[in-house]
Amino acid sequence: MYDYTAGKADWLAADLPYEGTARLAGRFVRRDVVSARETTPAAQVREQVAAQGFGPAVVVNDAGVVMGSAYRDSLAAAADDTPVGQVMRFGVGTVRPSEDVAALAHRMGHANLSRIIVTRSDGTLVGLFFTSDAPAETDG
Repeated sequence: MYDYTAGKADWLAADLPYEGTARLAGRFVRRDVVSARETTPAAQVREQVAAQGFGPAVVVNDAGVVMGSAYRDSLAAAADDTPVGQVMRFGVGTVRPSEDVAALAHRMGHANLSRIIVTRSDGTLVGLFFTSDAPAETDG
């Protein structure tokens, strides 16, 4: 037993382990995503995204807090030595690992999104959630 004064919601939003059958986004996140600092050259990030096979690259600061994302089209158009921070998109949407998967996938479907960045409550990167990775809903 733990005495976690911030509460259960913060515990789950911080991507800490939990017991139970809840289908929360944190269990279905791709954690092996490409991430880069704002000063990383676009050519390096381009190569990493190509090798990964999916994207975008998530741009983080020195503390691992998400600053934006860099997509294939902007990386392809950038000169090799351009810092990725100059081609990233700011103001990207994020969700917490404590999001209910079914509700999240539903909202994403209505917004025509196939993926979204998942961050802890402090803004640090957890990974990417893809609607295609969500478990199929079953009748209870």
